[in-house]
Amino acid sequence: MGSNDAESGQSFGAQIRQFRTAAGMTQRQVASELGIDFTYLSKLENDRGEPPGEELVRRLAALLGADPEELLALAGKVPPQLRERAQGDIEFARFLRRLPTASEKELHGLYRKLNIKPPDKS
Repeated sequence: MGSNDAESGQSFGAQIRQFRTAAGMTQRQVASELGIDFTYLSKLENDRGEPPGEELVRRLAALLGADPEELLALAGKVPPQLRERAQGDIEFARFLRRLPTASEKELHGLYRKLNIKPPDKS
């Protein structure tokens, strides 16, 4: 796993650990609230294995007072509607496939058009 958030520079696991400690909760407390094993939460916080599904990420965000969209992005989750649209729209699918190789200039142009704050590359 180990994906990084462009703004915080932290992985999904590091970010949830940070939110958990800021909330003053132990791994056992969070795990109990979510109905998961604390060893699973420990693995998530240490970026071992795959990130959880969207529902658990959303519940985790709600419990820890985090932005669910930020945690979903860090976990590499994309909306199912994206896949559905790509399956029904060949040009949209081509657009998505082009994104990983787009230049910084191209991406920043898209961010501006979509009113998205570009990542801070400091």
